[in-house]
Amino acid sequence: MYHVFNRGSRKGEIFDGDGEYFDFEALIEQEQAKLKMRIVAYCLMRTHFHFLLWPHGDHDISRFMQRLTSRHARRWHRARGTTGTGAVYQSRYCSKPIFDGYHYFSALRYVERNALAANYVKRAEAWRWCSATTQVEPPCCVELSPGPFPRPKNWLDLLNVE
Repeated sequence: MYHVFNRGSRKGEIFDGDGEYFDFEALIEQEQAKLKMRIVAYCLMRTHFHFLLWPHGDHDISRFMQRLTSRHARRWHRARGTTGTGAVYQSRYCSKPIFDGYHYFSALRYVERNALAANYVKRAEAWRWCSATTQVEPPCCVELSPGPFPRPKNWLDLLNVE
């Protein structure tokens, strides 16, 4: 399992409004279906995103992320009329391996409370563009894997405590 993340070039916005978040979730769904990527958690923010990915094979993450970010970058440029003017993302994505249960839950909590930590919302599950929302309502289209360990029954309380 890996914590995978990327941010906009020069920390710029990569999502502007609900439509762009919906479109990115649709891209995630399409690439997930093609490559059978297990997504345990995610959070989409204005300037960056986070995933907890649980690949089946050695090169699955690089294939998934390359397809996802290149398709998103093309759409992003097309929508703004900026094709050929530079990178959308700061660099290639970063990925950090998850080694044990403690690290897994730490990374899961970090990802799912990202919008809360940035003061976008008062409670983690209130940020629509995050897998924490799925704890209270079904997601738009991103199919989540349960992961190697189930979330505790009081998961939302654990997310929202300082």
